[in-house]
Amino acid sequence: MWLPEKRYEQILSILEKEGAVKASSLKVTIGVSSETVRRDLEYLESEGYLKRTHGGAVAVNQSDSNESNNGYLEFQKRERQKVSEKAEIAEIAAQYITEGQSLALDSGTTSRKLAEIIKTKFSRLTVVTNSLHIANVLADAKGFTVILTGGVLSPEEYSMTTDMATLIFSKLNINTFFLTTCGVSVESGITYQRPDEIIVQIKMMEASDKTIIITDSSKLGVNSLYKMCGLEKINMIITDSSVTDQQVKMFEKANVPVVSKLKQDDEDRGH
Repeated sequence: MWLPEKRYEQILSILEKEGAVKASSLKVTIGVSSETVRRDLEYLESEGYLKRTHGGAVAVNQSDSNESNNGYLEFQKRERQKVSEKAEIAEIAAQYITEGQSLALDSGTTSRKLAEIIKTKFSRLTVVTNSLHIANVLADAKGFTVILTGGVLSPEEYSMTTDMATLIFSKLNINTFFLTTCGVSVESGITYQRPDEIIVQIKMMEASDKTIIITDSSKLGVNSLYKMCGLEKINMIITDSSVTDQQVKMFEKANVPVVSKLKQDDEDRGH
């Protein structure tokens, strides 16, 4: 049986393509009972993702959603999107971490998934974060040192923001910063839909020896409203296996390597 998060992702994927879905077809596609489909649709409606109709549901237009703010979705909603891609990215990112290192993790949903992964794979790390979600994930991780920045709490993200959250970074030397983003392109660099945490991410970057972007492939080549920095600050991009050859070549021409499970599998077959 599928986990609820996977069912939600499948339902939303169908709605994105079709605009509407029947409960009877979901029952067959997902392989669950009518009652489970009903509960899933009720939940997704309560979260603002869809509108239930007689016998099914229709997509909610972004322009009609009061959650829409330049395309912004709060943390809990983003966390249920592209679940498998984030897990795939986090598994690869963990390969670029060594026992005993120090890491900076921002408040993105892929960063939280990485926190869950490293908790199971390592026994001695220092993690600096402005995310209450990540601090909570790692709070009981034996052998880990968790440094939570100060700052002003963003209730939508459960993250610490403003320049108050940056004061600690002048006292830290961090090995690797894993950076999430709303968009990254050769032309505009790293961009976001909101400016709230950019100042924190810049300080994380400045305190780190290297910066690795962790983001799903739908963000590659995308320009959002607020610019953080250019690509020259980035050492590597880790993404999911849906990345296209065109996307990879675009960034590699700009001297930024792109790593994915697909690329690793291709390299393994080449040996």
